[in-house]
Amino acid sequence: MDTLKKIKSAVTALSFADQQVLLSWLQSVVGLRMIKQTTTDERRDAWLQRMEERRLRGATGKAGSSIQQLMNDLRGD
Repeated sequence: MDTLKKIKSAVTALSFADQQVLLSWLQSVVGLRMIKQTTTDERRDAWLQRMEERRLRGATGKAGSSIQQLMNDLRGD
């Protein structure tokens, strides 16, 4: 934890502009790690949800299959 205290102290000593640069860099590093940690299933589920939301926004009122049902049918699940 001593390292973290030193980092916090150093960051508070930076100018606002330098803090912004550091923040931007940290966000890019953490963001890349988060993307890598996201599993294929999570990405697929998120994509399916987005497609379902788009389908609902463009709904005509006619009965139809969900995106998940269509994909399962295509794959033979």
